[in-house]
Amino acid sequence: MIFLRIFLGHRRAFFQPCAALTGILLLCPLPSEAGSSPASRFQGCPANGQTGPVPAPTLSPFTLPAPLPKGLALYASQDLAAVAPAGWHCLELYGSSGAFLMLKPDAFPQTDSTLEVRISGPGIQVSSTSGTTSGRFDVARTIARAFPTHQPFVQSVIQEGIEPASRFPTGPYPDDQITREGDRDIAFVTPAHTVGFGTESRLTANNTPIKGVIHLTSAQDLMTIHVRLASNQSHLTQTIIDQTRKLNADFAR
Repeated sequence: MIFLRIFLGHRRAFFQPCAALTGILLLCPLPSEAGSSPASRFQGCPANGQTGPVPAPTLSPFTLPAPLPKGLALYASQDLAAVAPAGWHCLELYGSSGAFLMLKPDAFPQTDSTLEVRISGPGIQVSSTSGTTSGRFDVARTIARAFPTHQPFVQSVIQEGIEPASRFPTGPYPDDQITREGDRDIAFVTPAHTVGFGTESRLTANNTPIKGVIHLTSAQDLMTIHVRLASNQSHLTQTIIDQTRKLNADFAR
């Protein structure tokens, strides 16, 4: 699914400029040492989607909520930001229903297959899905499973008659571990080799759990974070979730 770019302009931070070669944006390497300068631990992320490629920003509308621990860096497109291990690669996809920022250790393909890329290993995804455009179907599906007090929105989407009610099953995924943080927020863990909220992303199931959070905004938009790290970095998962959540202002709406 392709997503609409939603410009979130909030705060400024400086990024290292990235090089371009024959029209292809090259991502700059990031140092992982805690002693490196703040500017050297920022990475701009390019985007691709409905209206074509968008270069990585050199000035970011985001700023860090707290100093980064050793080995982490800040990544941002024009729309979304994330904290992730230093030296990773990032890409935003956007279209008519929202935007999502993907991050992984290896480079993204520089071909048309970029739009269909999946992450089978370690990865992070930060997503913004609009409840007022074509994204409302995905928003309604998540509400049906995660937010029982907001079912009227689901019924309003079903009553449009575009998708049948069977496409909006209710109740959490059976294998997911869910922690409720209010009527608009949940934290989840999707265990290894299972389908759940964790696989409602470009991360495919493997032998490692996917952890994350889902926030339903007051405007009926969804903000989500999915994180899966290698075992030697898994201790960074909660820090990544917490700081990424603070970076993106819509998690507070």
